Amino acid sequence: MFLPALVVLLAVGGLGWLLARQDSTASRNLAREMRTAQALGLAREALLGFAATYRNKEHPNSDFGYLPCPDLDGDGSSETCGGQDQTSVGRLPYLTLNLPDLRDGAGECLWYAVSGSFKNNPKPVALNWNSGGRFRLLDDGGRTIALPGDEAGLAAAIVIAAGPPQAGQERSAGPERCGGDNEAGNITQYVEAIRTLSGTGVIDIHSTAGNDRIVTISTGDIYRLLKGRPSYGPWLQKVLQASADCLAKARLPAVVGPERRGPVELGQLPAFDTLSGPCRNENLRDAANNWSGVMRYARCIDDTDCLASAGGKCRGALIFAGERLTGGGAQHRQGSTGKTGIDDYLEPATLAALTTGQLAALPTTIALPLADRDKPVATDVALCIP
Repeated sequence: MFLPALVVLLAVGGLGWLLARQDSTASRNLAREMRTAQALGLAREALLGFAATYRNKEHPNSDFGYLPCPDLDGDGSSETCGGQDQTSVGRLPYLTLNLPDLRDGAGECLWYAVSGSFKNNPKPVALNWNSGGRFRLLDDGGRTIALPGDEAGLAAAIVIAAGPPQAGQERSAGPERCGGDNEAGNITQYVEAIRTLSGTGVIDIHSTAGNDRIVTISTGDIYRLLKGRPSYGPWLQKVLQASADCLAKARLPAVVGPERRGPVELGQLPAFDTLSGPCRNENLRDAANNWSGVMRYARCIDDTDCLASAGGKCRGALIFAGERLTGGGAQHRQGSTGKTGIDDYLEPATLAALTTGQLAALPTTIALPLADRDKPVATDVALCIP
């Protein structure tokens, strides 16, 4: 059963009321469900906190947003999990998350699965707010349960409470603490919702199978938390400026996949490993690579300073496209690397400014934090490259 985040919070709040009621079979069963919801809620919040503080804590040369690999060997800690882009399933790495020994209402340890597009070891090719999850939740009719914050409605990660054993499942006696046994590889003896345990494609999660209880984390959940932090806008601005400085130092290299728009050719950035400068510094390299797919690069066709900005003339411009637009005029983006068309990244006003060579009306600063974290950071930001 898929448990929305609000249900988890209500369940945690209702536990005290329940335990004050008379002892009956129904109340004991509900108490076990409440304990399960509480454990899942704590695990979910810890994983979101891990992603939102990833760079701040123990990974000063990395970007934000990564999720840990599962515990695959029963020691309670995260480890390297498979190859790049491969989904991984195992036990919740509660020691890595600085959590207590979490159990569900049946006394079982929690399970955890993370998309290859979000895991930290090995990292994906790129990670940003266009990254897609890999877990498709299905209801009892086989219909997709779409999750907000991911263009395809998929989950970046899931946490599962297995509950008591089902018919045909054989489990060893419970350990004194989670991570103290050898059961981390025996997921099929615990979990019914997942039938495919690895791969690089979409994996179906049968949310009503057996007695599993499931909570999810989506792309939007991670970046909604980051967008509310006062330090996150300046961080993205630093990455954007470092990328522009690398292009300037390389004397405006060729645009990748160029399209002519007025006096400029417009397209994607060259690979950063072909450049030098601040975008290649050790502490910015990961982030610059992650966000290059969200940027677009314009260069004057005749190598003149054909663009006019508030700060003067420019031979080129670097544009941060922000999040995709939804609803009317919706933009569609295929993952984190920015392979879709220019119109799916840049707004009409930005394209008009580039076509006329007038950048002065475009903002130069990423406006975060947002008062409403559910709103997309959609306004394009343009930096002049003199």
